[in-house]
Amino acid sequence: KEYAAGHIPKAKHIPLGQLASRMQELDKFKGKPILVTCRSGHRSARACGQLKKAGFATVYNQQGGIIARERANLPVTK
Repeated sequence: KEYAAGHIPKAKHIPLGQLASRMQELDKFKGKPILVTCRSGHRSARACGQLKKAGFATVYNQQGGIIARERANLPVTK
């Protein structure tokens, strides 16, 4: 529901509960910066921890999530 309500354009949707089993989908991005977001920023912080443990060096949590992104008038698509 949250992804459908609004997300970063061209974002890859991987729910936190599926991240561990779908980590291989992100392997090609290990050397690139990754921005992780959710609706409020709490679950994405946990996802960042999992990604760092898996060897992703440059991982960023969007503070405040999509809510903050919308308030800042940054692009969000539905």
